[in-house]
Amino acid sequence: ATGGIICSQMPDASASHLIFFFIVTIFISTYVYKYEALLFSGLHQEGLAKAGIKINSKVSIRAVSENTFLLKLSNPQLFEYSGIWPTDAFVATKLTSEVAAQLQIPIKFEYTNGVVGKVFAPSVVPTTVINLHRGILNIFHLNLKKTQNIYQVQEDGVQGICETQYLISEDEGSNHTTITKSRDLTLCNERIIKDVGLTYIEKCTECQKRVKSLSGAAIYSYIMKPTPTGVMITEATVQEIHQFTNLYEIHDATQMETRQTLTFLEMMASPIIPISAEYLARGALQYEFSTETLWSPIQLMRISNPQAQVVDALNHLATKKLEEVHEDVPLKFIQLIQLMRFASLDAIEGIWSQFKTRPNFRKWILDAVPAVGTLAALKFVKKSFLAGELSIPEFTQVLLATVHMVTANLDTIKMYSGLALSHKVQETPVLRKVAMLGYGTMIARYCSGSLECPVELLKPFHEIVIKATAKANTSEMILILKVLGNAGHPASIKYITKFLPVFGNQIPLFPMRVQMGAILALKAVAKKEPKLVQNVVLQIFVNKDLHPELRMVSWIVLFETKPSMGLVITLARALQKEPNLQVASLVYSHMKALTKSTHPEFALIAAASRVAIKILSPNLDKLSFPYSKAFLLDGYEVPLMVGAASSAFIINDAATILPRAVVAKARAYLAGAAADVLEVGVRTDGIQEALLKSPFLHEDRLPRIIQVLKVLKTFKALPKKQPLGSIYVKVLGQEIAFANVDKAVLEQATQLTTGGNIPELAGEALKAMQNGTAFQYAKPLLVAEVRRIFPSVAGVSMEFSLYAAAVAAVQAIITPPLTETISVSHLMKTDVKLTTEVSPSITLQTFAVMGMNTGFIQAASIAKGKIHTFLPLKVEAKFDITKANFKIKGFPIVLPVHALTARFETLAATGNIKAVNAERITPIVPETAVLKHSQEAYTSMISPGDLSSETIKTVMSPDEEPELRTSVPVHKTLCSVVPHIGVNVCMEVMSCDATFIKNTTIYNMIGQHGVHINIVRADGPAVEGLELEVQLGPRAAKKLLKEISFADVKTPKVKSVLQKLRKILEGDQRNKNSSFFSHNKLFYSQSTSSHSFSSKIRQEYTTPSGDLTKSSVSFAHSWVLPADSCRDASQCRMKLESVKLEKQVILNGQESKCYSIEPVLRCLPGCVPMRTTPVTVGYHCMSTDSNLNMFGGIYEKSIDLRETTDAHVACRCIEQCA
Repeated sequence: ATGGIICSQMPDASASHLIFFFIVTIFISTYVYKYEALLFSGLHQEGLAKAGIKINSKVSIRAVSENTFLLKLSNPQLFEYSGIWPTDAFVATKLTSEVAAQLQIPIKFEYTNGVVGKVFAPSVVPTTVINLHRGILNIFHLNLKKTQNIYQVQEDGVQGICETQYLISEDEGSNHTTITKSRDLTLCNERIIKDVGLTYIEKCTECQKRVKSLSGAAIYSYIMKPTPTGVMITEATVQEIHQFTNLYEIHDATQMETRQTLTFLEMMASPIIPISAEYLARGALQYEFSTETLWSPIQLMRISNPQAQVVDALNHLATKKLEEVHEDVPLKFIQLIQLMRFASLDAIEGIWSQFKTRPNFRKWILDAVPAVGTLAALKFVKKSFLAGELSIPEFTQVLLATVHMVTANLDTIKMYSGLALSHKVQETPVLRKVAMLGYGTMIARYCSGSLECPVELLKPFHEIVIKATAKANTSEMILILKVLGNAGHPASIKYITKFLPVFGNQIPLFPMRVQMGAILALKAVAKKEPKLVQNVVLQIFVNKDLHPELRMVSWIVLFETKPSMGLVITLARALQKEPNLQVASLVYSHMKALTKSTHPEFALIAAASRVAIKILSPNLDKLSFPYSKAFLLDGYEVPLMVGAASSAFIINDAATILPRAVVAKARAYLAGAAADVLEVGVRTDGIQEALLKSPFLHEDRLPRIIQVLKVLKTFKALPKKQPLGSIYVKVLGQEIAFANVDKAVLEQATQLTTGGNIPELAGEALKAMQNGTAFQYAKPLLVAEVRRIFPSVAGVSMEFSLYAAAVAAVQAIITPPLTETISVSHLMKTDVKLTTEVSPSITLQTFAVMGMNTGFIQAASIAKGKIHTFLPLKVEAKFDITKANFKIKGFPIVLPVHALTARFETLAATGNIKAVNAERITPIVPETAVLKHSQEAYTSMISPGDLSSETIKTVMSPDEEPELRTSVPVHKTLCSVVPHIGVNVCMEVMSCDATFIKNTTIYNMIGQHGVHINIVRADGPAVEGLELEVQLGPRAAKKLLKEISFADVKTPKVKSVLQKLRKILEGDQRNKNSSFFSHNKLFYSQSTSSHSFSSKIRQEYTTPSGDLTKSSVSFAHSWVLPADSCRDASQCRMKLESVKLEKQVILNGQESKCYSIEPVLRCLPGCVPMRTTPVTVGYHCMSTDSNLNMFGGIYEKSIDLRETTDAHVACRCIEQCA
């Protein structure tokens, strides 16, 4: 018997004109349809370039049993499109012959009452081909109801189970029935989608309330005509649109469109004959992923021999000379990663064994392995380290990157668990921390992309929690809490709360830092189960018997749960009776900061805070910095849908000298998504106790930092197990490192700086100088790989992706080598001259891709960005240690230098596996539309801050028609002479966009844009070099006097300064008993071929009396010779004296009077000041009841405070003065 698919009409008992259908099978013949699928990527605007593919074929369907059918494609053809839409034509590809045999193998499928069931195919049919068949079967998938003509259902399909609306209507005039169904692909219970690199991205719902960054929908139209046995689908059309925008512009989103057409041709009697192979179950209607994640959407490669191709790529990268990073190196690095993803473990090990002894190759392999992200790559890392082939620094670097880039599934988690818990990792403290934190990260990444997250994955660590608690092992408890915090599994709450005073727990034994770690571990859980975390942290916050620091940290975590307005206001009312001002200050400052937030994510909390702040007492706003504070700074640019937010919480204690804890976080927003970019936390609990017990606490009222340093100098008296402080760092919400600073750390640091290996290091450095040094170093990095892959309605995978790769390189040559072998002691007496040539360069390439990506054909719209920098330097250094003279001279580089090149372009590209090197690429803004040309050249001579001249040239064709809307390229050049260096910096800007269509952001972005910064030689005499000279010791003053004598300064202000400096220095030469430069303060002079100038940098100055002062003004005044009489007009008529502070001071609870312990210039008695200058000096204070003996050594007293007073610098005296 033969058969086909038709819809049979059922009689209606009611008087309505509703049409009812159900699907039956009639064993009559083979039904033949014409099928066409078009897939496009680009903007909807005509006249711009698009990329796409077209699939043509005949589709034959025949029943083999009641509910089983055969489907066969005949004469399939594949076409590519990369051109201006809609004028250019599709181009047939040679790929058709490559895949035609696989496409034409018949498949079987189940079909009951309009619903497609299981799909069967031989094993030789690849999953990609099966998905194309699913795209056809998806058209026949109908959920028709007998009693309704307008209804809504959750319907299965290629893309998953999504909300579907049906509309059935009858056209009596044309004697056919129309069925229309639409699917909202943003409302799906089960969406077929695969994300790469989006683990740490959160959805910002408030940011997408008006415009969704990614949306999609599909609409189906069917025409049914009656047949003798019922009705039949004669024509079906499908249109699906996905659009993406990272801008707040509703009508300017980039689109991916799919169109399907199925038209009935004929009925045939010839049967469909399946091939002689076992038909295996290959899933159902839903799309199945195969190797989509292995194929990079930015370049299509034919993988034949992965190992050999990896070796070729390595040879290209590792053997390239690195005087300057070539622009194609980042793309080659991505290619290396893609090739290694196809390599097996044996292949990777073979490559490693071949190149592990060659440093350049070894480095490139270890930099690429983490980004490969496959199970084979992880196995390689594990085997190599356990075999001792990786050093600890190498393994640490690889492990840190691997946990964030390897595909997180049950297999890789099991493999990583074996590595993290291995004896070799556990016995090394640094590796143990990194590996254990990484395990929590692996769990978090797996659970973010899986519907089920089994708690058994964390069972080993839950057991460690119990053991660590029983042994009271503080360091172990803190580590495991950080692991649970990284994992963020809701099942860990009951283990975390064991350390907290909640739910009736009595926690007298756990240290404060353990409880703090437990609260912070709840932050990641709060994003998944906010209500559960709220219940925990609320109990801590409202318990006024707990330590204030615990309560303040619980408040920080509480706002990670996004509390409701009612809860915020309730807590504000409870705070009206808060006895602890530290808690009240933190809460009030946090709420006040939130009231100023304009970010959409904080809109509801900001509104609640505005109400709550009115409930709290405004006196809390007057609390100063000794009290705990919260700071928030955010911004959001609505048109661009980008924003950032930063917050900082400073937790103080009434008895602390330094803040007890600081937590700071930065958060970024883009296109409706959010991520915690960086978070840093610091605790100083141990050092607080050491400071409070220190004898230096009240000594001379030292500044805080000096007190801390004095305590650290006596670290040998500190307890061994008590940490002085701790710090942790989180990147993208995952803690990657933490450290405790204790006595052991300080001892190790002391040994490194004062240990016996310093001479050895000096000897090695000397040997390097004797031999000459030349090295080059390159660091490649896959900065970003963010992908969202999903099926189109036609069964072809689509994706949005962002790639960024960078390579930084530096090459240095130090010459000449020392001519003879000398010792370190001899080197101290030798005049050394070294010349260094350094060539740093960086290349960054980014690709934003939107389109179709399969293993055999690609078609996408691509935005490519490239930044390349190169700035060679040549420096000569001379060191005369005996004379304490150092000179550093910079020589002119070889010009011209292309210092910076930045390019951005948008393209429509297609390619297939049959012609890998014959991609068809078309600029999205077509060059043929460019009928206007504008070139403006700006050449200017710019002194610092001013534009002195400008020349503008504009060239246009006289035949231009102003009414034509065409692209107008911009070409401008701006040049500026850098003063005193003799070079000309020119910036060339080129831009061609699509604003001739619409003047919006996205049309400004597309096209081609470029910036070039070149350094060329300026007109005039060439500069021989720039010199920086540093003179230490007693020769410094003589050196400055010499420089001042030869200085040719025409600016009056500068000349006046130099004259005053010269008088001071000449006074120093006359006063042989005073040491002008007793503490090796730094003087330097800088000169060019055209001028020279001198300057000095000081932090502490020695006065002629031998005293030290921190004020440069006081130092200068100390050189003024005091006058003997006000009648002598040749003298300054002023003297240096201690002055009384003219304001009331309350010190240590009593009224005090204060006198300066540093002399201040004042006019002689009988004289009045004509000009004054402020000077800051130290004061010594005493009770107002005490008697101060002005001749009892006021200048030897301690400093109680520093205040500003007026020094007299010009005096006028009357004739009758004393």
